[in-house]
Amino acid sequence: MSLMISLSNKTHLFTLILLCTLTSITGHAEDEATPTAAYIELKPNFVVNHLGSEDRLKYIKTSISIRTDETKKDLIEANMPLVRDAIVMFLSSLTTEQVTGAVAREKTREEAAIAVNAALQKETGLSPVRDILFASFVTQ
Repeated sequence: MSLMISLSNKTHLFTLILLCTLTSITGHAEDEATPTAAYIELKPNFVVNHLGSEDRLKYIKTSISIRTDETKKDLIEANMPLVRDAIVMFLSSLTTEQVTGAVAREKTREEAAIAVNAALQKETGLSPVRDILFASFVTQ
């Protein structure tokens, strides 16, 4: 049996090897480009008052986690008093309409991430929070 490969088969073999190599390199680049998510559970839970209708104080009790990149987890944990303060101040500024219903809560979640990132941006120059996640959200 002969191990000779024709010239056209060599070209096909070379092309196949080249494509496999490029696919492998591209796959590794995509893996490195997507940072691993990390979650930080904020304990204790938050209990804050906010302005209800008719100028009556109402309360929000919520359990919050922050989603960030694994590389930025330490930055958030090192600035936890600032993070908690930003969340308390943000939640306290809300009205009853802003915390009632699923759509309003989704907007609240997005705006809370913006508020925390703004505080961290001012302090550290970075905006490491990807999302604020509510495990529970109760209003009274």
